[in-house]
Amino acid sequence: MTAIPRQEVLPVSEARACLTEITAIFRKEGAAAGIVVFGNRRVPEAAIVPWEIIEMLDPIIEDMVIATRIRARDATDTGVRYTLDEVLEELGLSDVDE
Repeated sequence: MTAIPRQEVLPVSEARACLTEITAIFRKEGAAAGIVVFGNRRVPEAAIVPWEIIEMLDPIIEDMVIATRIRARDATDTGVRYTLDEVLEELGLSDVDE
């Protein structure tokens, strides 16, 4: 493998055999090398991604995870809110500043 095939799904065996070469290409070209997609019978199942791309996507992925959590919380939010004094009273605690 002298170049990473674009738009091609590699068989698992070929991706495995080319790992050292893929890593060398990633080291040389960084994010510009693109992503290597592989799977059984050339059906896309997984990808090998240059670390530079992971670093670029990390904040986006984090935002997506947070957004999913927010949507789940919004779906079950009753709208009821409590003051600090109410929480302290419910727990049988007193405000430290009193």
